[in-house]
Amino acid sequence: MASQQDAQLFLEADTVTYDTGGGVVTAAGGVQIDYGAYKLVAQQVIYNQRTRRLIAVGDVELQQPDGNRVYADQVDITDDFRDGFVQALRIETPDNTRFAAAQATRENGDTVVLEQGVYTACEPCRENPERAPLWQVKARKIVWNQNEKLVRYYGARFELFGAPIAYLPYFQAPDPTVKRKSGFLTPEFKQSDDLGYGLRIPYFIALSDSNDVTLAGTYYTQQGFLAEAEYRQAFENGIFTLKTAGIVQQDPGEFAGDNVYDNGVLERISPDFANKERGMIGSTGKFALSPDWTFGWDLLLQSDENFSSTYGIEGYSDTIHTSEVYLTGLSNQSFFDLRAEKFDYQSTNPELTDQQPYLLPSFDYERIEQESALGGEVKLDLNVASLYRDDDAVSRLCATAFRGGTEEDDCLIPTTGNRYRPDLLRYEGLEGRYTRATASAEWRNSYVLPVGLVLTPIASVRGDVYTADMSSDGAFLENYPGPVLTRFGAVSVDDDGTRGMATAALEARYPYLIQTATSSHVIEPIGQIIVRPDETQLGFLPNEDSKTLAFNTGNLFSLDKFTGYDRIEGGTRANVGLRYAGAFYGGYSIDAVVGQSYHLAGLNSYAQPDLTLVGNDSGLETDRSDYVGSLSFGTPSGISVGTQGRFDEESFALRRADLYGTWETALTEGFVSYSYMAPQPDYGSADDRSQVSAGVALKFAENWTAYGTIGYDVDENSVIRHGVAVGYADECFSLLVSFEDENDQYNVDGSSSQTFRFKIGLRTITEFGKPYDING
Repeated sequence: MASQQDAQLFLEADTVTYDTGGGVVTAAGGVQIDYGAYKLVAQQVIYNQRTRRLIAVGDVELQQPDGNRVYADQVDITDDFRDGFVQALRIETPDNTRFAAAQATRENGDTVVLEQGVYTACEPCRENPERAPLWQVKARKIVWNQNEKLVRYYGARFELFGAPIAYLPYFQAPDPTVKRKSGFLTPEFKQSDDLGYGLRIPYFIALSDSNDVTLAGTYYTQQGFLAEAEYRQAFENGIFTLKTAGIVQQDPGEFAGDNVYDNGVLERISPDFANKERGMIGSTGKFALSPDWTFGWDLLLQSDENFSSTYGIEGYSDTIHTSEVYLTGLSNQSFFDLRAEKFDYQSTNPELTDQQPYLLPSFDYERIEQESALGGEVKLDLNVASLYRDDDAVSRLCATAFRGGTEEDDCLIPTTGNRYRPDLLRYEGLEGRYTRATASAEWRNSYVLPVGLVLTPIASVRGDVYTADMSSDGAFLENYPGPVLTRFGAVSVDDDGTRGMATAALEARYPYLIQTATSSHVIEPIGQIIVRPDETQLGFLPNEDSKTLAFNTGNLFSLDKFTGYDRIEGGTRANVGLRYAGAFYGGYSIDAVVGQSYHLAGLNSYAQPDLTLVGNDSGLETDRSDYVGSLSFGTPSGISVGTQGRFDEESFALRRADLYGTWETALTEGFVSYSYMAPQPDYGSADDRSQVSAGVALKFAENWTAYGTIGYDVDENSVIRHGVAVGYADECFSLLVSFEDENDQYNVDGSSSQTFRFKIGLRTITEFGKPYDING
């Protein structure tokens, strides 16, 4: 440390003697010295004015300006506390790390040399302080340069629970005060059927306080060397990253199992097998332009559709990666979102990527005025979507769901014998271009009558402008019974125009409160009447954002139950239901909703399917909808359970059900969920479908946790995915061993995924963090 020449020295002791001839001052008994930011405590201190050296003896404790505390049997230092010699040294840093040595010297005011030194970031055992820490590094010599913030170890031996596990003649690491320092990160072990065994070694380079680079090399026993590099740059208002990776595959033939065959004939070669030189480049950025506005991007460009997924490139390995550029704004009353998107479907089947749309652009704007001229609330909503798709996507429903009969009976038109029924196709996406702009305004206000009835009138108007030039060639199937190929179900949408919708609605709620000494209960009947004209252009326009529909209590009272803008609910409809909420002494709670929807007049939008068959089997396609209900329980002990279901309006047969439960205690936490869906032939499902997912974390010993997850297909009696892990974490050490396996029959491209991970973290030496997440 630099000297403090202007600082005054204050001395306190039981006795002080002064040798005028030798110029020696001796203080004994409870000696305390304050010198600027330095504080020293010892049993005896001897100061020689001629040599300007100070010797402290007996239970010495020196507190330095940087927060370090030095403990020693004897200290011999200069009177400015800059340099010196220490015996039986122990240093505790503010970051809770520790150095120790038989003897040490301090040189040039910034370098500490420890002979026979020891370093650890672990706290000593409270019951047995003499016991070796969980891990420590012993070295013949440790040189700590506090100016360079670097610690060098010579003749280093790593010990775990006091037992040596590794030896290095030399290595260096950042000192405990450094959060970012160049050096090797924790290696990773990998394994794959196509890649073989792999060892990934990353190296971190801190270029400055605001930018850095990570270089990584992975050698796979079957494919060779994979190189990676990632650059990160931080600014005052955001961050930018640039990542690249590449490999020259030494044995692409290992991917031959991903090729697609039809009756033994090679139909499509896997891109993993076709390409020898493969690589990617990706970039992300996020910048706060102001407190309300954010600009950012996430872009991926790669040699083929599946490179980043095959080699597990961090940040880009998801099966569906969204490349996008966006601008968002958020204030107290409005929301703005403008973005351009490309969906990268990483698969061995390139057709799946061609079937993904480009959104150029997608725009959303919403503003809510709480106090309008009419009173109540006014909401303005704008949406623009313009998309392009290279290839159409068509599902052949009769090939997977024979509607209770045989393929001959149900996939062929009886009158023609050898022709397939065109109504058994579902068009997930058409080829071509489609642009739609939507503007809507909604007003609502609530009035509470003296009897407690809450009435909410609602009025809204919406208008669309669209242009579409999209088509599909339909499906290509064999005629029965011969091998002649027949294409059927071709469609073309080439149109532009406008459409609109006006809505008037009234909602009535009558909450009734019942209170007792130990509980409170709210029973609330709810009713809605919604009046509007029929949906126009129904089934003749593309449907890109309203392809899915799950009717439940969550959208029972929505004015429009379609999930997007391409479909508009039309006709006159009534929604009725009953809600119950109970709160009980001790923190227990119950919430339940049951209800039904009625189509009263006009065309039922859910009974008039579009090209995606979105209304079929929704429970809303009949004049009297299926019943929906939900029930949830909350407890003060951290356990919560719930369920929701949809039941046939005539037979009360179960059409869909979801059950879930979560819990968290001092030793365990976890979740379990169950989903059931009745047959939906119009969506290609001829049988019941039910799946169970569960995850649990168990703290079976101090600092030790076991993890497990599973997904199970009940009807197929097959495990979808499963994973197990064991983790250890304390204040200085972390360990993770995990294995995850995903069944290939549940992936669109039929690929399997098996991942083994082994990771160790030593605080201040290697990576350190939370080991696992049971929710994935």
